[in-house]
Amino acid sequence: MGPNDNFRSVQQLLAAFYGRAFVTLPHESDYTIGAAAVALNSNRGLMRVGVLISNTGATNFAIGFTPAVTITTGVLLTPGGTYFSDWYYDGDMVERPLFAISSAGGGTLHMLERFLVGA
Repeated sequence: MGPNDNFRSVQQLLAAFYGRAFVTLPHESDYTIGAAAVALNSNRGLMRVGVLISNTGATNFAIGFTPAVTITTGVLLTPGGTYFSDWYYDGDMVERPLFAISSAGGGTLHMLERFLVGA
């Protein structure tokens, strides 16, 4: 593509920026979390390049990178709040296991992950 051509797809934009295109696969999961830490893991076996977690419940959550996360030591996620991590800004941190704990039983989280699946 020349410098004055319009991109017709995200794949063309990625190919121009990085030298080649790549394809990602979205995967959604829902979790009911209580007062014990729960691993947020879809077990897809693919390289995760992005994750978005939304607090869809009515309780507070804490997100952390260790199963020892507590409601006072993790990243606080209030009702309606979101947590986002992406390979471009966060490097390999986006692939690390995540854990969540709730301030009360029955809280719900929705997780949308993006996995690298090809070029």
